[in-house]
Amino acid sequence: MADSVIDPEARHGACWYGRQTNELPANVGLHTISDGYLLFCAHPMWFPVVGYQFDVRNCTACDFFRPARSRELR
Repeated sequence: MADSVIDPEARHGACWYGRQTNELPANVGLHTISDGYLLFCAHPMWFPVVGYQFDVRNCTACDFFRPARSRELR
């Protein structure tokens, strides 16, 4: 599934570490903004280093991708 999700918004929804914040960066052109929220990856190895700057588009080939639990399982 990790390779089949290419769209940043879909990837964000499919990833366990996908998060959103209303704190927008200065250069919004380099980030994925959806409905006024910055979409970012909050992987525990990367977030302390890069914070909100780890855009979900960088997760396309991420070795740490973890699929989110499906809604049926919750």
